Amino acid sequence: MADIKTLEAHNVYGYGVCTAMTYQNERVIRRVDWLPEADVFEQIDVCFASAGFEWVKIGITSSMESAAAIIRHIRQHNRAVRVVLDPVIKASSGMVFWEGMASWEELVAECYVLTPNWEEVGWLYPGEDIEERCRELSSGGANIFLKGGHDPLHPGRDRLWSGGEVVVLEADGGIVYPKHGSGCVLASALTAGLALGYSLPVAALHAKRYTENFLTSNKNLLGWHRWNGCIS
Repeated sequence: MADIKTLEAHNVYGYGVCTAMTYQNERVIRRVDWLPEADVFEQIDVCFASAGFEWVKIGITSSMESAAAIIRHIRQHNRAVRVVLDPVIKASSGMVFWEGMASWEELVAECYVLTPNWEEVGWLYPGEDIEERCRELSSGGANIFLKGGHDPLHPGRDRLWSGGEVVVLEADGGIVYPKHGSGCVLASALTAGLALGYSLPVAALHAKRYTENFLTSNKNLLGWHRWNGCIS
């Protein structure tokens, strides 16, 4: 739901494909029932029967292998599709979605940009330098938007890695409040900006500002999708 609301706030129409039935509120996820792969694929087919898609944002999947299979199926419809992957490894409530990391770097190679947070990179590469890992991954061709909400030294400082180089995106200031689905919001705002034709650095900065607006919208765990800003 956060994805669709974010896209609509950008005047971008999003088609949704359900990968799981979640039993949750803004504080807790009680259970996740994953849909069979064939059901996910059929939803994708129905969407492509109605429209063409150049950009796709992928969120929760049951495994890295499932995410890769979804990307391969999408490319049967459009080989040139570009993927924004929000690697939801663990929910903020603590529920783990991805088990086993064997195919992570192969999955990275299939994506245009990935949006992991600080903790997720740490889970993938325990004990290693997080920024150096992002630099290495981006040197291989993928773009990495490293979300900095959990950065122990500079909370709120995001980093966009591309071609081994980094652009630092500082927080805009103001009091922010934790929100359910903020990672989904950022990845969807980034996808919207790219779909509207903006460069990756411009779309990344806008996505950060949009997410900050979402985080400051109120004090509870559910934010407002009210946006009067523009990409410039």
